[in-house]
Amino acid sequence: MLGPMATKQVPTATALHFGQWLDWPEWLRDGTSITGTGPLPPMVSLADDLLIIGNIIDHSDYFALVERMLFSPQPVMGATGALSLMHAPDLGLALSSLVRAMSAQNPFVIVGIETVGDEIHVTIRPPWPMGPLFRFSAIAGLALIYRALEALHCTDLTAVTLESQLYEVPEARQLLSRFQCRLEPSIGTERLRFPEKWRDTANPHHDAMLWAVARCKLADLEHESGEPEIVRSIRSFIVDMLTREQRVPRLKQAAAHLDLSSRTIVRLLAKHDSSFHALVEDERKARALLMIADQSVSLGEAARRLGFSDMSSFGRSVRHWFGDTPGNMRKAWSSRAAVAS
Repeated sequence: MLGPMATKQVPTATALHFGQWLDWPEWLRDGTSITGTGPLPPMVSLADDLLIIGNIIDHSDYFALVERMLFSPQPVMGATGALSLMHAPDLGLALSSLVRAMSAQNPFVIVGIETVGDEIHVTIRPPWPMGPLFRFSAIAGLALIYRALEALHCTDLTAVTLESQLYEVPEARQLLSRFQCRLEPSIGTERLRFPEKWRDTANPHHDAMLWAVARCKLADLEHESGEPEIVRSIRSFIVDMLTREQRVPRLKQAAAHLDLSSRTIVRLLAKHDSSFHALVEDERKARALLMIADQSVSLGEAARRLGFSDMSSFGRSVRHWFGDTPGNMRKAWSSRAAVAS
């Protein structure tokens, strides 16, 4: 049913936490293309991701795993979701980013957020009949949203309502009792409802620099999930060149790698309102922001890794992208970090 999406690469994210809690059992890889033992790789195909979830359902108490998510000291999610949750300006932006990240990484469920009257509704529904696979994915997703409300609203959550198909499932009673909110039965669609006025709750841990990083990572996730094959292939080549050789790839190199002419690549990208230069700039811009924020990487090293010949050209590009110099941006980030600590 996934069709071509089955081979799409997605972050293992939550499955990494589950695997660690289960001590990396051998059955975790049953039926997948993943070889070896121990921790799962950071990226897997969507088909393998679903098979891992199926193995967890078959071989473990998945209600207990979701229950553990509710009490874990750290967010049980990927880096994009965690950054969004911790550093978004307010609750509304944090939740909308989490929903977007979940949608980009989990196309086997349909996740939505909308205002209905004086409430916000976060809904999760299946694209096709999925049985226990959907029940697990849905309750785990709503547990993440619940934790976000708990972390950023920090008040009585009895105004929250959880609608779940698990309401009538005896084995799920202990898990559902851990949600300190109203519980209601649901048919087909899992839903978490809460007051619309909570949307503007300010995040005391908001950091503009790290929020920008989160938005860049989110945009990258959505690019990967929605881009045509030719754009994904070229972007993958660019990422590989920047990571492996730490230099800016050329159009001719991409053409040779893909066994296409340069003219064909230009034409195909133009059909999708893009260009080779724009894709290269997107990747360098996102990486520059991450490296400037990382105090362990010198600005000179950041320039080298991004393929700049000297600091001057790096500085000009950063000013063009973000409106300030790398040094000023790092100082601002350091000052906010010092105040926060």
